[in-house]
Amino acid sequence: MREDTRFEDFVGLIDALHKEIQRIKASEAERLGFKGADVMCLYYLTKNHEGLTGSELARLVDVSRAAMSRTIARLEADGLVETAAGGEETRYRVPVRLTEKGVEVARPIEGIIQDVLEETGRVLDVRQRAQMYESLNVILSRLRQIARD
Repeated sequence: MREDTRFEDFVGLIDALHKEIQRIKASEAERLGFKGADVMCLYYLTKNHEGLTGSELARLVDVSRAAMSRTIARLEADGLVETAAGGEETRYRVPVRLTEKGVEVARPIEGIIQDVLEETGRVLDVRQRAQMYESLNVILSRLRQIARD
């Protein structure tokens, strides 16, 4: 890597990684009959049996609260999630939980994730992978500091 192309190399690699991840999420979501945000919402709910609020899900999935509200409404209409929402104003603050049907439908998501992790994990040994994650976390932390300044 040349110093004079460091910016292009860094941004290009990060953007390319993000695009490929988005492509995989979109194609697998479509194969399962969902949208990308649906899959990520179901994924996070499988990890949080007590439920997550719409606001928490929006942060985790990295979508607006309005977009998450639409996702929750769609999943609720399909019988995959349930909420105790009394009205739209409290919808962001009440837990959203998977229904039994939602648990069944979400089950293949974990297998897909494991397949992708295994496939991509073959290119790095455990030490290299740990070093990569540590480096990315340090860079992310610094970029967040720069963005706040």
